[in-house]
Amino acid sequence: MKKILLTALAAACFSVASAQNSAVNSAILNHKNGTLDKAQTDINQAIEHKKTKDKAKTWFYRGVIYQDMIGNPIYGKMVDDTYPTIVLESYDKTIELDGKDGEFGKQVPERKQQLYGQVLNQAVEFHNNQDWQNAIDKYKLASKINPADTTAVLYAAYAATANKDYPAAVAFYDQLIGMGHKTEDVYKNKIQLLQATEASDEEIMKTLAAGLEEHPNSVYMMQEELRYYLKNDRGEEAMQKLDKAIAADPNNASLLAVKGNLLERKNDIEGATATYQKAIDVDPNNFDANYNLGVLHFNKGAEVNNKAAKLDYATYQKKGKALEAEAKKHYQAALPYFEKALEIQPKDQATMQNLMKLYTRLDRKTDADKISAMMNE
Repeated sequence: MKKILLTALAAACFSVASAQNSAVNSAILNHKNGTLDKAQTDINQAIEHKKTKDKAKTWFYRGVIYQDMIGNPIYGKMVDDTYPTIVLESYDKTIELDGKDGEFGKQVPERKQQLYGQVLNQAVEFHNNQDWQNAIDKYKLASKINPADTTAVLYAAYAATANKDYPAAVAFYDQLIGMGHKTEDVYKNKIQLLQATEASDEEIMKTLAAGLEEHPNSVYMMQEELRYYLKNDRGEEAMQKLDKAIAADPNNASLLAVKGNLLERKNDIEGATATYQKAIDVDPNNFDANYNLGVLHFNKGAEVNNKAAKLDYATYQKKGKALEAEAKKHYQAALPYFEKALEIQPKDQATMQNLMKLYTRLDRKTDADKISAMMNE
């Protein structure tokens, strides 16, 4: 009698288990037949029951059914923003239960790659519609699905920048750097974002140093680093960096113009003059070199003029005219550089002011009046 009861009990248990396994099997069959709504109902029942909720097969097919509803012309209308996350959770649970080499676990990578493409396409659609926050959320989910891929993170940085969420954009660039995606553009964009958020000079210079370690010949980062060295009165270090930059790009007029400015700050006027001229020889349209060389010649003329003005009457009678003539030569030398600078940047007020002074000192009243009119336009 006891044997019969035990057999009956076993039969009952088998019946319950079979009923729940049939829910999984029914879900699979409905999925195969294309009735995804019924498949979803079946798999949701199976995922809740104690007999099937811890089986890799249940979780795998939950992921498959939910995933195949995304973008489906009929059942896609039932899909909401939670579906991709549900799919990802289902596949992760499958791996947890089955391992990477199990019957269902080994199918997960291909399925995840498909999910990555689906979510990335959604992100791009939001991006193209300039719906920045939704685009960012989808890019973040895509990155979670495929943590090794940099595409989603990079475009998330672009979207965050467009959304003017600069701290978030910086965080995405840091994520890229942490992933080993250390292109020059990544560092350049991060630097510009740090500047836009008025980050400390120390933080910006730290990023510049890291970028130059990866890209030692980056002219952009060299120039920016030099600017911060100058800003923080670290001229000697700046000169060392500058010489290295010029060695990497000897025909870069901008670098030569910066070196001319450094030499000028060190009161090496002869060296500065020669370097500015070299920059102009490389690029006649370099504004900084033309303007600064004009200033050097102008200042020489002003210095000689001041000497003449300090002479007593008797000495002036002997030397004054010669000094004025010497000053005029320096003013004449300055003139073409300022005229070229104005040609390069026609609206630059400082250039126009200096030109007006030069024309006045050279007795060219008509030209001085013309510049004055331009300044008042």
